[in-house]
Amino acid sequence: MATKNVIAGLVKGEKLNGDNYDVWHKKMKFMLNEQELEEHLTKEMVAPTEAQPLRDHTAYQKWNQKDRSARYTLLSSLQNDLIGQYDELPTCKALWEQLKFTFGGTSTTRLRSLVIKFEEYTKDPKHTMSEHLRVMSNMIGKLRDAGHALTDEQQVRAVIRSLPASWANMKQILTHSENIKNFSDVSQHVILEAETRDADKTLTYVAQEGPRNANGKRGRQRNGTCDLRERMSS
Repeated sequence: MATKNVIAGLVKGEKLNGDNYDVWHKKMKFMLNEQELEEHLTKEMVAPTEAQPLRDHTAYQKWNQKDRSARYTLLSSLQNDLIGQYDELPTCKALWEQLKFTFGGTSTTRLRSLVIKFEEYTKDPKHTMSEHLRVMSNMIGKLRDAGHALTDEQQVRAVIRSLPASWANMKQILTHSENIKNFSDVSQHVILEAETRDADKTLTYVAQEGPRNANGKRGRQRNGTCDLRERMSS
Protein backbone atom coordinates (compact mmCIF):
# COMPACT_ATOMS: atom_id res chain seq x y z
CA MET A 1 0.00 0.00 0.00
CA ALA A 2 2.79 2.44 0.90
CA THR A 3 4.56 1.80 -2.40
CA LYS A 4 1.35 2.39 -4.36
CA ASN A 5 0.79 5.67 -2.54
CA VAL A 6 4.33 6.84 -3.35
CA ILE A 7 3.88 5.92 -7.01
CA ALA A 8 0.50 7.67 -7.21
CA GLY A 9 1.97 10.78 -5.64
CA LEU A 10 4.92 10.91 -8.00
CA VAL A 11 2.79 10.43 -11.11
CA LYS A 12 0.38 13.13 -9.96
CA GLY A 13 3.09 15.62 -9.08
CA GLU A 14 5.51 15.36 -12.02
CA LYS A 15 3.84 14.93 -15.38
CA LEU A 16 5.94 15.25 -18.52
CA ASN A 17 5.27 18.62 -20.14
CA GLY A 18 8.11 18.80 -22.65
CA ASP A 19 10.48 20.85 -20.49
CA ASN A 20 11.07 18.54 -17.53
CA TYR A 21 12.20 15.32 -19.21
CA ASP A 22 15.41 14.96 -17.18
CA VAL A 23 13.58 14.83 -13.85
CA TRP A 24 10.57 12.98 -15.22
CA HIS A 25 12.47 10.05 -16.71
CA LYS A 26 14.38 9.47 -13.45
CA LYS A 27 11.13 9.35 -11.51
CA MET A 28 9.59 6.98 -14.03
CA LYS A 29 12.52 4.59 -13.74
CA PHE A 30 12.19 4.68 -9.96
CA MET A 31 8.45 3.98 -10.09
CA LEU A 32 8.74 1.12 -12.56
CA ASN A 33 11.56 -0.36 -10.52
CA GLU A 34 9.30 -0.27 -7.45
CA GLN A 35 6.63 -2.05 -9.48
CA GLU A 36 9.23 -4.58 -10.75
CA LEU A 37 8.53 -3.41 -14.30
CA GLU A 38 11.71 -1.51 -15.17
CA GLU A 39 12.90 -4.17 -17.63
CA HIS A 40 9.95 -3.28 -19.87
CA LEU A 41 11.69 0.00 -20.68
CA THR A 42 14.40 -1.84 -22.60
CA LYS A 43 13.01 -5.27 -23.48
CA GLU A 44 10.21 -6.61 -25.64
CA MET A 45 8.83 -10.10 -26.19
CA VAL A 46 7.77 -11.38 -29.59
CA ALA A 47 4.35 -13.01 -29.67
CA PRO A 48 4.64 -16.78 -30.08
CA THR A 49 3.33 -18.57 -33.12
CA GLU A 50 0.50 -21.10 -32.95
CA ALA A 51 3.03 -23.90 -33.36
CA GLN A 52 4.92 -23.00 -30.20
CA PRO A 53 4.16 -24.85 -26.95
CA LEU A 54 1.55 -23.67 -24.42
CA ARG A 55 4.19 -22.49 -21.95
CA ASP A 56 5.43 -19.91 -24.48
CA HIS A 57 1.92 -18.55 -24.89
CA THR A 58 1.44 -18.44 -21.12
CA ALA A 59 4.75 -16.62 -20.65
CA TYR A 60 3.85 -14.11 -23.35
CA GLN A 61 0.42 -13.42 -21.84
CA LYS A 62 2.04 -12.80 -18.47
CA TRP A 63 4.64 -10.50 -20.01
CA ASN A 64 2.02 -8.65 -22.07
CA GLN A 65 -0.08 -7.97 -19.00
CA LYS A 66 2.91 -6.47 -17.18
CA ASP A 67 3.89 -4.46 -20.25
CA ARG A 68 0.42 -2.93 -20.46
CA SER A 69 0.73 -1.94 -16.81
CA ALA A 70 4.14 -0.32 -17.40
CA ARG A 71 2.89 1.43 -20.54
CA TYR A 72 -0.16 2.75 -18.68
CA THR A 73 2.09 4.13 -15.94
CA LEU A 74 4.07 6.10 -18.53
CA LEU A 75 0.97 7.39 -20.31
CA SER A 76 -0.68 8.47 -17.07
CA SER A 77 2.43 10.53 -16.25
CA LEU A 78 2.09 12.67 -19.40
CA GLN A 79 0.32 15.99 -19.62
CA ASN A 80 -3.16 15.57 -21.10
CA ASP A 81 -2.25 17.17 -24.41
CA LEU A 82 0.58 14.66 -24.91
CA ILE A 83 -1.34 11.47 -24.15
CA GLY A 84 -3.21 11.47 -27.45
CA GLN A 85 0.05 11.82 -29.38
CA TYR A 86 1.60 8.66 -27.91
CA ASP A 87 -1.19 6.32 -26.78
CA GLU A 88 -1.04 4.28 -29.99
CA LEU A 89 2.53 3.06 -29.41
CA PRO A 90 2.13 -0.67 -28.76
CA THR A 91 4.67 -1.38 -26.02
CA CYS A 92 6.27 0.29 -23.04
CA LYS A 93 9.69 0.15 -24.72
CA ALA A 94 8.39 1.79 -27.90
CA LEU A 95 6.72 4.55 -25.89
CA TRP A 96 9.82 5.11 -23.71
CA GLU A 97 12.15 5.36 -26.71
CA GLN A 98 9.86 7.75 -28.59
CA LEU A 99 9.56 10.06 -25.59
CA LYS A 100 13.33 10.02 -25.17
CA PHE A 101 13.80 10.84 -28.85
CA THR A 102 11.30 13.72 -28.70
CA PHE A 103 12.14 15.31 -25.35
CA GLY A 104 15.47 13.90 -24.22
CA GLY A 105 17.68 15.04 -27.04
CA THR A 106 19.89 18.11 -27.17
CA SER A 107 18.55 19.60 -30.36
CA THR A 108 19.35 23.18 -31.27
CA THR A 109 15.74 24.17 -30.64
CA ARG A 110 15.65 22.63 -27.17
CA LEU A 111 19.01 24.13 -26.23
CA ARG A 112 17.91 27.57 -27.39
CA SER A 113 14.74 27.22 -25.34
CA LEU A 114 16.73 26.34 -22.21
CA VAL A 115 19.12 29.26 -22.72
CA ILE A 116 16.32 31.79 -23.24
CA LYS A 117 14.41 30.52 -20.23
CA PHE A 118 17.53 30.80 -18.06
CA GLU A 119 18.50 34.25 -19.30
CA GLU A 120 15.00 35.65 -18.74
CA TYR A 121 14.38 33.98 -15.40
CA THR A 122 13.77 36.21 -12.37
CA LYS A 123 12.77 35.37 -8.84
CA ASP A 124 9.17 34.31 -8.38
CA PRO A 125 7.65 36.40 -5.54
CA LYS A 126 6.08 33.25 -4.13
CA HIS A 127 9.48 31.53 -3.76
CA THR A 128 11.80 31.89 -0.82
CA MET A 129 15.36 32.79 -1.70
CA SER A 130 16.46 29.21 -1.08
CA GLU A 131 13.78 27.92 -3.45
CA HIS A 132 14.79 30.50 -6.04
CA LEU A 133 18.43 29.44 -5.92
CA ARG A 134 17.44 25.78 -6.14
CA VAL A 135 15.47 26.50 -9.32
CA MET A 136 18.47 28.30 -10.80
CA SER A 137 20.78 25.45 -9.86
CA ASN A 138 18.46 22.98 -11.62
CA MET A 139 18.41 25.17 -14.74
CA ILE A 140 22.21 25.35 -14.74
CA GLY A 141 22.31 21.56 -14.48
CA LYS A 142 19.94 21.14 -17.43
CA LEU A 143 22.08 23.44 -19.55
CA ARG A 144 25.18 21.46 -18.60
CA ASP A 145 23.48 18.16 -19.47
CA ALA A 146 22.49 19.66 -22.83
CA GLY A 147 26.14 20.46 -23.57
CA HIS A 148 26.01 24.15 -22.65
CA ALA A 149 28.10 24.46 -19.48
CA LEU A 150 28.13 27.94 -17.96
CA THR A 151 31.31 29.44 -16.51
CA ASP A 152 31.40 30.45 -12.86
CA GLU A 153 31.28 34.09 -13.91
CA GLN A 154 28.17 33.52 -16.03
CA GLN A 155 26.44 31.73 -13.17
CA VAL A 156 27.22 34.53 -10.72
CA ARG A 157 26.00 37.22 -13.12
CA ALA A 158 22.79 35.27 -13.75
CA VAL A 159 22.00 34.98 -10.04
CA ILE A 160 22.58 38.71 -9.48
CA ARG A 161 20.47 39.62 -12.52
CA SER A 162 17.59 37.43 -11.30
CA LEU A 163 17.20 39.24 -7.97
CA PRO A 164 14.21 41.57 -7.36
CA ALA A 165 14.36 45.28 -8.18
CA SER A 166 14.24 46.04 -4.44
CA TRP A 167 17.70 44.49 -4.21
CA ALA A 168 19.28 47.16 -6.46
CA ASN A 169 21.89 48.29 -3.91
CA MET A 170 22.78 44.73 -2.95
CA LYS A 171 23.11 43.76 -6.62
CA GLN A 172 25.74 46.48 -7.00
CA ILE A 173 27.59 45.21 -3.94
CA LEU A 174 27.51 41.62 -5.17
CA THR A 175 28.64 42.65 -8.64
CA HIS A 176 31.78 44.36 -7.34
CA SER A 177 32.63 41.94 -4.55
CA GLU A 178 36.01 40.21 -4.97
CA ASN A 179 34.96 37.42 -2.61
CA ILE A 180 32.31 36.02 -4.95
CA LYS A 181 33.85 33.56 -7.39
CA ASN A 182 31.15 31.00 -8.13
CA PHE A 183 27.52 29.96 -7.69
CA SER A 184 28.12 28.68 -4.16
CA ASP A 185 29.69 31.99 -3.08
CA VAL A 186 26.92 34.18 -4.44
CA SER A 187 24.26 31.83 -3.03
CA GLN A 188 25.68 32.13 0.48
CA HIS A 189 25.73 35.93 0.30
CA VAL A 190 22.23 36.11 -1.15
CA ILE A 191 20.72 33.76 1.46
CA LEU A 192 22.42 35.68 4.28
CA GLU A 193 21.04 38.96 2.94
CA ALA A 194 17.55 37.45 2.60
CA GLU A 195 17.67 36.19 6.20
CA THR A 196 18.80 39.63 7.38
CA ARG A 197 15.94 41.31 5.55
CA ASP A 198 13.43 38.86 7.00
CA ALA A 199 14.80 39.51 10.49
CA ASP A 200 14.55 43.28 9.93
CA LYS A 201 10.90 42.92 8.98
CA THR A 202 10.23 40.95 12.14
CA LEU A 203 12.06 43.45 14.32
CA THR A 204 10.19 46.36 12.74
CA TYR A 205 6.83 44.69 13.25
CA VAL A 206 7.51 43.83 16.91
CA ALA A 207 8.94 47.27 17.63
CA GLN A 208 5.99 49.06 16.03
CA GLU A 209 3.56 46.98 18.07
CA GLY A 210 5.40 47.99 21.27
CA PRO A 211 5.29 46.33 24.71
CA ARG A 212 2.06 45.11 26.22
CA ASN A 213 0.35 47.44 28.67
CA ALA A 214 -1.59 46.53 31.79
CA ASN A 215 -4.60 45.49 29.71
CA GLY A 216 -2.51 43.02 27.70
CA LYS A 217 -2.62 45.16 24.55
CA ARG A 218 0.40 46.39 22.66
CA GLY A 219 1.15 50.10 22.39
CA ARG A 220 2.91 51.53 19.33
CA GLN A 221 6.35 53.10 19.61
CA ARG A 222 8.18 55.52 17.43
CA ASN A 223 11.76 54.54 16.60
CA GLY A 224 10.96 51.12 18.02
CA THR A 225 13.31 49.28 15.66
CA CYS A 226 16.40 51.09 16.87
CA ASP A 227 15.41 50.73 20.53
CA LEU A 228 14.77 47.01 20.13
CA ARG A 229 18.06 46.40 18.35
CA GLU A 230 19.90 48.28 21.09
CA ARG A 231 18.25 46.14 23.74
CA MET A 232 19.16 42.96 21.82
CA SER A 233 22.79 44.00 21.54
CA SER A 234 23.15 45.06 25.20
